[in-house]
Amino acid sequence: MRRALAALAVVALASGCSGTDQPSAQSSAESSAESSKAPSPSATAEASDSAGAQEPIEVEIQGGKVEPNGKRVQVKVGEPIRLDVESDREAELHVHSSPEQELEVRKGESTVEFTVDTPGIVEVEEHHSGTVILQLEVR
Repeated sequence: MRRALAALAVVALASGCSGTDQPSAQSSAESSAESSKAPSPSATAEASDSAGAQEPIEVEIQGGKVEPNGKRVQVKVGEPIRLDVESDREAELHVHSSPEQELEVRKGESTVEFTVDTPGIVEVEEHHSGTVILQLEVR
């Protein structure tokens, strides 16, 4: 049911964004004021348990500054990728995959989740600033 609700939040494909053809991704956006946040806004990319689940990656958008900035993170094909975002404004995150995905971020705290089904490098960009937040190394 969560996937069905999240699928309703997916927005139209990006246009005019600087990107390259990348492996395909499925995307869903879920905003939540109740997302759990670690004390630091830095990205984490370690596996959390023996099942290999990906730790949430923390993203901070403040003024013109976006963190992390181009960090490469290893993820597994088909596993959910969760971004916990704290932002001082509404934003769009673009997942440069085929098809390209746009994820809406609210002002305050938001959580966006998506999966990538094809191995390769997939960039995640904050559209307004053009900053590449992450390079997902999908294996």
